[in-house]
Amino acid sequence: MGSDNEAQMLLKTQTHPYSAMATAGGLPTESGQGESSDRIQMFIDGFDNKIGGGIKKGHVVLLAGTPGTMKSSVALNILYNNVKKKGVNVLYVSIEESKESLLTAMDMLGFPGIDESKFFIVDIGRLRLEHTDADVGRDWFKILKEYLRKKVENEGVEIVVIDSLTAIYSLASIQNPRQELFHFFGFLKRLGVTTFLISETQQNGGQFGPYHEDFLADGTILLKFVDVGETDVQLRIRAVKMRHSKIHHGYLTLIFKDGQFMATPPLAE
Repeated sequence: MGSDNEAQMLLKTQTHPYSAMATAGGLPTESGQGESSDRIQMFIDGFDNKIGGGIKKGHVVLLAGTPGTMKSSVALNILYNNVKKKGVNVLYVSIEESKESLLTAMDMLGFPGIDESKFFIVDIGRLRLEHTDADVGRDWFKILKEYLRKKVENEGVEIVVIDSLTAIYSLASIQNPRQELFHFFGFLKRLGVTTFLISETQQNGGQFGPYHEDFLADGTILLKFVDVGETDVQLRIRAVKMRHSKIHHGYLTLIFKDGQFMATPPLAE
């Protein structure tokens, strides 16, 4: 969500003083680590090793944060690198942005030339075309279930990003939100794909969604800005929970440099 603005902000961080660590050998790398066949890597240097080597395959994970905290960019990074380096088929479902907007954002991030036979992007316009009754009160969770099932069966999709839960809530009139979410999360787990659900948090970061979605998710990853001094901010990332993984719960500073995300211990405040 808001990936064009996110991409522009990320490009600015390349000249930020703390990004200099990337060229000074001060950032961790994971190139020498062993990889587990039952894990999906996020391809954030210094973070995957803090969550047991990646996300357990088949899990549903909330990627939560306030607006502007690079959630969409992190999600695109996960998909792009898993296609490029692992050869898996992936799907990005955008409820707010067009496919063209997302492709522009990916170019700005340094993720060009996607293989559209493996990296599928569907936006709200396409979903509406394929489901002509979508705007007359039809259940958007049902629409998503039908679409995801077809993509998994026909295209062998293994990783899915839905951007965002917040946007779905704005489209649909949900009679019993918690019950609907319970069934939707259950569907995703039965589908067998690894799913990242982008969710907007409150400004205080105390709630990961309006309906306590974190209780249903297998994992929650939080992104937030932290004030540093009087004039600066740092973007930080934290694994709040991750089932079947030994994780580091503390915040790490998230940096973007030359098309790569990196996480490092918090820099001096």
